[in-house]
Amino acid sequence: MNVLITSGGGAKGAFSVGALRQLMTTTGIRNFDLISGTSTGALIAAMVAAGKIPEVTDIYLSNSNADILNKQNAIDNIINNKPYLYDTTPLENQIRQQMTDAAWHTIQQSPALLCLNAVCLQTGRLTVFSSRPLAANPHYDNLVISTTEMLVKALQSSSNQAVFMPPVTINGLQYVDGGNREVIPTRAVVSNLPPQQEHRIYILSNNPDAQQPGTGNYTALLDVLMRAVTIFIQEVRENDLEVLSAYKQSASTPVKVYYISPEAELDPDFPTGLRFDRLLMQSWMKQGQLRAKTILQQSPNGNW
Repeated sequence: MNVLITSGGGAKGAFSVGALRQLMTTTGIRNFDLISGTSTGALIAAMVAAGKIPEVTDIYLSNSNADILNKQNAIDNIINNKPYLYDTTPLENQIRQQMTDAAWHTIQQSPALLCLNAVCLQTGRLTVFSSRPLAANPHYDNLVISTTEMLVKALQSSSNQAVFMPPVTINGLQYVDGGNREVIPTRAVVSNLPPQQEHRIYILSNNPDAQQPGTGNYTALLDVLMRAVTIFIQEVRENDLEVLSAYKQSASTPVKVYYISPEAELDPDFPTGLRFDRLLMQSWMKQGQLRAKTILQQSPNGNW
């Protein structure tokens, strides 16, 4: 099986798109059997499943912050019990523009299993929205996508970062970014890979493999917050990769893993990925392309 895992990372998803395009060119793969995504990676995953590679490329090259977020007055939102800093109507409009009835039909008809991660605020558990039922697993809940509207809501849920963006309500429960539990969404993958088959797993991560050291003293409120977010993301990523490592060690058939990530933090000042700068995203997409080309050429049997 060919498996694609796309990580969270906001605007840094441009790196993943560049890596994905190079991956398809180098390997000749056009379709994946299982696609798992979190946050911006969920948006990429859905576009891949719908066969919209040119469109997802254009999205990450052309968008600015205003195309994704409407900044709110934080004090007014606190007073009026609005639990977010940004209104995401522009993002929702873009999701609806791409995830039409026709796109959902393509995903439904595809042999690929699509998995989109979110976290439920009420239960605190990882929830995987999927195009088909998943194998039962104690580590996540599963909701099967049944309509275009549910697909849109699932993508909003997966990509809306808690506090920064509003929770999304589905069936009376509130959902936020899956990166709170899985930045690199591996659990749905290892639980749904059929045994007795060889698997090739392509991981597109928007964050460097190693924790980047901090610089100087942190005295400003936002500086401390952003550094804490960076540390949190690293911890979650390491846990995600440990899940995959345990599966690979126990598998009875070959599992080749191709792990493609930047060599350094793409945007140290905005680890949340909420800076949609067109020139930066163009640069990150090029970095993703070059990094994927190097890894795939130098490690034809996997590098992880």
